[in-house]
Formats: sequence, C-alpha cells, structure tokens
Amino acid sequence: MGYARCSTLGQELDSQLDALSKHGIPRGKIFSQKISTQVRVRPKFEEALRTAREVKAHAPHCRSSSPSTK
Repeated sequence: MGYARCSTLGQELDSQLDALSKHGIPRGKIFSQKISTQVRVRPKFEEALRTAREVKAHAPHCRSSSPSTK
C-alpha cells in the first residue's frame, strides 16, 4: 500500500502514483489526496496509517518497506 499527496489543485498526483505502481503497489492500494500543507489533519494519510497498523497487527512477521518517490 502507498500514500501520495500534493498540496495544490494545480499539481497532479500522476507522477507519484506511477512511481508507487513501479514499486509493485496496485493503484487500488494507494491512498491519495490533494490537500494543503497548512492542513494538519490529512484524512487519507490517517486512513493509510490505520490500515497499515491493522495489516501489521494481523501479520506481525511481515516486513514493510517505504520506497522513495521523490
């Protein structure tokens, strides 16, 4: 699973989504949103964290990784 975010409506998520897909993450498992960096609560990011914690709780032996998409 992955998370992609951009901070303005003029920016596009496509390059981040493509990079995550190249790392083997299906688009259906990528949480994404367009939200300002000034907003402190990011709903999709919080949802991604909750999901990751649930997965980890059910499969504690599995390793996770975080590919760089910069």
